Amino acid sequence: MIVPSLYFSVRRFTLRLLLLFVSLLPTTFCLAEDGIDYSKQIKPIFAARCIACHGILKQEAGLRLDTGQLARRGSDEGGVIVPHEPLQSRLLGRVQSNDPVHRMPPEGEGLTEEQIGLLKGWIATGAISPEDEQPEKDPREHWSFRPIVRPILPLPQNIQWQKNPVDTFVASRHEQLGLTPQSEASRSELIRRLYFDLIGIPPSLEELEALNTDRNEDWYERLVNRLLEDPRHGERWARHWMDIWRYSDWWGLGEQLRNSQQHMWHWRDWIVESLNANLPYDEMVRQMLAADELYPTDTDKLRATGFLARNFFLFNRNQWMDETVEHVSKGFLGLTVNCAKCHDHKYDPIAQVDYYAMRAFFEPYHVRLDLIPGQVDLSRDGLPRIFDGAIETPTYLFNRGEESQPDKSKIIPPSMPDIFAFRQLEIRPVSLPLEAWQPERQRSIQESYLEESKNRIEAANAKLASFRAKEVEEADQESSERKLDLQIAELEAVAAAEEHQSLLKRIDAMNASYPTNAQTGSDGKETANEAEPKRIDAIGAERRAGLSKARLKVLVAERALQKGKKEKKAALEKELKSAQEGLAKAEKRVEEEIKAGDTFSPIVGAKWSPTRFLNSGADDPVVPFSGKSSGRRTALAEWITDDRNPLTARVAVNHLWARHMGSPLVTTTFDFGRKGGQPSQVELIDWLAKELIDSRWDMKKIHRLIVNSATYKMSSTVADRADNQKKDPDNVNLWRRNSVRLESGLLRDSILSHSGALDSKRGGPSIKPSEQLDSKRRSLYFFHSNNERNLFLSTFDEALVKECYRREESIVPQQALALTNSQLVLDSSKLIADRFAKLSDSDERKVDDTTFVQRLFRVLLGFEADEREMNASLKAMEAWRKLATEEGRDPRSLLVWTLLNHNDFVTLR
Repeated sequence: MIVPSLYFSVRRFTLRLLLLFVSLLPTTFCLAEDGIDYSKQIKPIFAARCIACHGILKQEAGLRLDTGQLARRGSDEGGVIVPHEPLQSRLLGRVQSNDPVHRMPPEGEGLTEEQIGLLKGWIATGAISPEDEQPEKDPREHWSFRPIVRPILPLPQNIQWQKNPVDTFVASRHEQLGLTPQSEASRSELIRRLYFDLIGIPPSLEELEALNTDRNEDWYERLVNRLLEDPRHGERWARHWMDIWRYSDWWGLGEQLRNSQQHMWHWRDWIVESLNANLPYDEMVRQMLAADELYPTDTDKLRATGFLARNFFLFNRNQWMDETVEHVSKGFLGLTVNCAKCHDHKYDPIAQVDYYAMRAFFEPYHVRLDLIPGQVDLSRDGLPRIFDGAIETPTYLFNRGEESQPDKSKIIPPSMPDIFAFRQLEIRPVSLPLEAWQPERQRSIQESYLEESKNRIEAANAKLASFRAKEVEEADQESSERKLDLQIAELEAVAAAEEHQSLLKRIDAMNASYPTNAQTGSDGKETANEAEPKRIDAIGAERRAGLSKARLKVLVAERALQKGKKEKKAALEKELKSAQEGLAKAEKRVEEEIKAGDTFSPIVGAKWSPTRFLNSGADDPVVPFSGKSSGRRTALAEWITDDRNPLTARVAVNHLWARHMGSPLVTTTFDFGRKGGQPSQVELIDWLAKELIDSRWDMKKIHRLIVNSATYKMSSTVADRADNQKKDPDNVNLWRRNSVRLESGLLRDSILSHSGALDSKRGGPSIKPSEQLDSKRRSLYFFHSNNERNLFLSTFDEALVKECYRREESIVPQQALALTNSQLVLDSSKLIADRFAKLSDSDERKVDDTTFVQRLFRVLLGFEADEREMNASLKAMEAWRKLATEEGRDPRSLLVWTLLNHNDFVTLR
């Protein structure tokens, strides 16, 4: 028996020996004063580097490391940890191994020496962990993977503060935490807030004065409804969704299109129009993913597929597919499926094969440009859209994500992860109407060609008439050059007429060969005997038109030789000889017999966007349009927008909330998985999501709910809320309104709006970079790509092209310089001063300085100037009047310029 004092002495001696032994091991470790802290030092290592393969999702070799108890239990092959015996613990052997086959973790860098040392110390001291430690929860229990169920409204005591169900959740949290909600913002602040939030434009002086004097109790609700119906609402919120859906005009190298597509503004206009029409959110998603299958002949709806056309990449199909899978998942589902490209997802129940099964939905799709009515030149305008052009293309899993290592032993079919088996995936191939995959047969396209041809005839005849009139006037002046010019004009008119006849016959023959009810007005059937003569006529007419063009080319070459300089004579003679050879071939062609295999040139209704996957220096073989579409994207769209999908509605309302409230309920807007942020208000986001679904995906209803809430109306000030500041300094629990910096486009547009110079025109082609400095259009319409971004807008954190799920709010010196020195601000200051100085729009008389200052503060900054601010402004103008100012920089415009640089001008309170 050992006496107590001796017992403790021996125990301390043994512990010292143990610690000395551990200290002599090859790798050192950090030992806290009271030993290794499992929760703070060991568990984070397991969580970050181990449990992806040894946790609830996956148990390689039967080993789990999500709790200390499970780690001590070991694997199918026995224990991996021997408490107090680091050298006998197989886990340490694996993490220290230099053999890449045996080292754990198998991917990325190995554990650091410090981490290995911590593991050794933990094992050496007994591998102790809390007895009540809980293992990872089943992923199906994660809040965002659970079915959306409408929560029961809480019953907080502060009934007077609440205005709608949104507030019941917020007030309940306030009472749980002892928070006192901030008082309501002033009327001027609320008006400014609503205008910017709902239409992206500040209220005018007249609107603000009318609203401030409106004594009706429902003034606020009526204003909300009016702004939601304002066509500028679609413009403001289009920019928000364009951020998330990665809108981009085309970019490349020089004139070579490498990314996105030309004329992408058609998709942008579809977004604006859809939001103004309050097209349900689920229908917007369906059209963006599969309008070519759902509405194959509806040009307006086909614009929506610009969402997928934007992902076009000239050189690498795999990059194209990777970005499509990644951003469809992030944008609509809030899932980082791309994390499973190389291995099973480390946090969410998404296997590597699930990534490629998602890719399989998109494997067949390609991009094309369709002609639009009234335009036959695709370089000037066209509709960028998608189509399934290679339905049989297989999808293979890439070993470790390496495209050079496809596993061709198995074709991966389209499917969704097992955890989302709320709907049976039904993929039905789609038979497309003829005019969808051969758009040149659409009557509107044919009429566009004929109209353009008639215009050429009129232009040629007008030119000929002008030459003939000139010939009569100058009859006494003989000139071989003038006669040749007249011959060219005559032949141009003949060639234009013959080309028109050729076009008519080719269209007629094409329609006869492939008749449709819409084109023929009959049952759509014509015999081969009826179609054959039209084919022959079309070929003959095209050959005759070709002969006229060849003759014209010879005359033009002769005229060029006459006018050309001596040093260019050889080259011009070569061009003439080539034209003469072409004429000889055309004459011979006209005389040849038309054979059964001969064809005529069809008109073009659409053009495939070439890729260079096989050779970066040459286009790949053309992917033909087909009368069949896979139906895969339709099935995916129906799955994403299914009311039972637990993610889609949650992600959507989180985005809506973020733009209104300045901060999202789920901070990781693109990641609702287990690695993402936990919502500050789970019940609130679920209630809003269910409301969106039950309202048939009515986004304007969600807008109304949010902006009519007491939560939205709160002041952003922290004054008189010191206790709140201590308990919740980051305002996670919404006891006040978050102040936000105006988005870049809103800032520029507001300056133009105040000056009266903002161009209210909606829609149309993007404003080219070279034209933006002088443009007064809304910023939404500026050309925006990875290579071309407006400098003023990018200075204030314009949306990044490749990914922008949440706008940044940086503070850099260039922002102050832009507001101080930009021509936009300097020019607008004078215009704003002139507008605000007038008594009214109809009365040019000037207001006094006091009224002028009051107006500026009220409209530009959103609050009334106090006595100190008023006096400072008046004194400044008085001082400026005594100075020799620059031309046009009168004291009032200088005060405007000053306030445009005020923090409250760029801030939405």
